[in-house]
Amino acid sequence: MKGIGIFILVILLINLLVGGFATEYFVEFWGGYIKGVPVDVPFLPCAIAGLFLGEFTIPAAIVTWILSFVL
Repeated sequence: MKGIGIFILVILLINLLVGGFATEYFVEFWGGYIKGVPVDVPFLPCAIAGLFLGEFTIPAAIVTWILSFVL
């Protein structure tokens, strides 16, 4: 049981970090693109949002990165 708990904790930590960075990149890129000025978003709110929205923002950040070469 201890191994399962550690596994779940590691998965949540990875989702928190990767989802947080992906959410931050996604919001900063599209926010700056729409507003026309650079947008700076703090990491902590993005990490919390990435914990819940990471399943959507990680692929969205990858698509945004690909589109950044076109736009």
